[in-house]
Amino acid sequence: MRYNCCSQTFTISRTADKWYVSFTIKADKIPPLYHSVSETIGIDLGVSTFATLSDGTVYQLPNSLKKAKIKLGKLQYRHRNKQLGNKKLGIKSSKNAQKFYRNQAKKHADIAQRRRDFLQKTTTEISQKYAHIRIEDLNISGMVANHKLASSVVDSGFYEFRRFLTYKSSIYGTIVELVDRWYPSSKTCSRCGHVQPMPLQARVFVCEACGNNCNRDLNAAINLASVSKNRVRMASPELTPDQEKEPTPYADTGNKF
Repeated sequence: MRYNCCSQTFTISRTADKWYVSFTIKADKIPPLYHSVSETIGIDLGVSTFATLSDGTVYQLPNSLKKAKIKLGKLQYRHRNKQLGNKKLGIKSSKNAQKFYRNQAKKHADIAQRRRDFLQKTTTEISQKYAHIRIEDLNISGMVANHKLASSVVDSGFYEFRRFLTYKSSIYGTIVELVDRWYPSSKTCSRCGHVQPMPLQARVFVCEACGNNCNRDLNAAINLASVSKNRVRMASPELTPDQEKEPTPYADTGNKF
């Protein structure tokens, strides 16, 4: 397809050994008028399982992402004792060291691209299927401060998942809401509402009041879907630097791209 459009803002960036040019086009996209699921859906993000929906749908991180991380770890381990140069001490890096840095940058870029591809496809699939989405307002900085969870939280990309869902709400006509981060979704029984302690290592929620036996993540997702409205607020998309101000007007050159 061919469009008559032009862009005034271009951003050139480099990742590993590749150069990228990104640009923005201001265009309106008509959101879909129909979603196969109109009921409110809750999404619980976790470490062992990436995302669990209140209807029982489960999303796992792709194995390719885990394999890419293992390859990066092996590369770094093999070069752990090598002299790779030091600018402060005036030691120049050798050709082998420069080769190692290039390979390491490529593997880091590969991991980031695989993660982004997974998050984009997952959030698009969810936005196209569900009309009303609720996710927990997680304290990402606090979770990263915990050394036991930091690596898993960063690798999973919880913040990016929420950001993608939020900005796609205007594209696919969905409603994305954030549940109060202090709401005890994992400690509350989804059947009777009883609240009880729930250690991190416990993967099954067994209610002490009614005996409800349910998967921990599924129980939390159901609670997020049914939480009262006074503990919910609308998620607002964040503005990128090129969106914070309108581009200056310019004359139409008549060029076609």
